[in-house]
Amino acid sequence: MASEVLKLTAQIVMSHASMSELSPKELVEEIKDIYSILSSLEGEISLVEAAPDPEQGKEAAVVKKPSIPLEDIVKEKYVVCLECGKKMRTLKAHLRKAHKLTPAEYYRQYGLDPKKFPLVCKEYSEQRRKLAKEKGLGERGFRRKAKT
Repeated sequence: MASEVLKLTAQIVMSHASMSELSPKELVEEIKDIYSILSSLEGEISLVEAAPDPEQGKEAAVVKKPSIPLEDIVKEKYVVCLECGKKMRTLKAHLRKAHKLTPAEYYRQYGLDPKKFPLVCKEYSEQRRKLAKEKGLGERGFRRKAKT
């Protein structure tokens, strides 16, 4: 998708530059502006957001815009990975293996609150909760129940 946006940006800028004379600085600004607009239409990050601010000295935090509505990320039977769009029961291992991301990096990248957007689906979370209760976990004075 990013390469498609880049191709469209190049075509638009070349067309405009052939009709009017632009300084190198104006050309760079136009590329950034057009790429930013096309990326926002595609739901991707823009060059303007991703480019470090030379006055700050540090790179500003880049927050990607999720490609799907936030209310559709965590469902009863699946959780959607915002990196690739896969629907899975749990995301932690997938993020680590497929995208080389920790959960903290994933949340920071999309500006998500971990309490509102868990990495496991509701059904799986409920199964784990019931299993923990059956084993007596979380009770005061926890002692493992004897198997009969």
